[in-house]
Amino acid sequence: MSFEKTNHHYVPQFWQKKFRDDKNTLYGLKGSKIDVVSPKNEMRGDWIYTVFDNHWNPSDEIENGLGKQETKIAALYTKLITGGYQPTPIDRDELCSALALQACRHPDILGRVPKKAIELGELLTQVHDLDFEEFKIKAITIGVDASEIDSIYKEAQAVPKDNLLKEFKILEGLSPQDPQLPVQDALKAKENICRSLLNMDLTLLDAPQGLEYVLGDTPLPQTDLSQGFSVPLSKLVAVKAQPSTSPQNTIIRRQASQQELEEINKAQWENALEIVIASSKVTLEALQNQVKFQKF
Repeated sequence: MSFEKTNHHYVPQFWQKKFRDDKNTLYGLKGSKIDVVSPKNEMRGDWIYTVFDNHWNPSDEIENGLGKQETKIAALYTKLITGGYQPTPIDRDELCSALALQACRHPDILGRVPKKAIELGELLTQVHDLDFEEFKIKAITIGVDASEIDSIYKEAQAVPKDNLLKEFKILEGLSPQDPQLPVQDALKAKENICRSLLNMDLTLLDAPQGLEYVLGDTPLPQTDLSQGFSVPLSKLVAVKAQPSTSPQNTIIRRQASQQELEEINKAQWENALEIVIASSKVTLEALQNQVKFQKF
């Protein structure tokens, strides 16, 4: 297995580069400071997607796989942000897949896997003291797929309580990178997220003349995507996803209002962990004035 990559981006560099100015300069807002930044050094972390086998040998397998997907997504974004381009149903499906991948690859989302596994493990230790309906309610709260709860309950009921307690103690002691509990398992949620997005109407929003979008390091909301969201694809184009109002899910294109653009930029700032990027200081200063207080 190859293991050569340490600098892993959770917001791809190709995406960040679409917010540079005509001279390929990118500006970042961190705290109250606005500085020139580089996509290479932003929205990244060391070994985020590194996986290990049962002998603790590290591998770039997931990072390499993400890179191949990013190549296709970059071509899609380039097409969609071209002025006047009318998106097709195929574009819509591919965009849903791209957004689903972004939704589950963020470090915060990856970090939920061990937490959820421990919560489920603790629930399983109680299975002999709960009837099915009680177990089901707790399992759904944790995030277990409703279609799997019945089989999980029956299988756990067949295991002595002492054994469940021993297994839970082992689970609590596992490293997040342990092959039995890799944080990267969150990426498996992509298909489910994509199915949800495919049931939404999408609108490409061209920025009003003279205004631009920003991009934060947490581009998509981390909860309740099915309720609707907006995310910039470039400094001049964003996509808005809304619950569908008809059986025929659509993708259209129109110009955003100034209010829509400001709301989208504000959401990027509010959701960001550390940084928001843009093609100019003016855009970031306008955002600072809009929010009127410092977050970071």
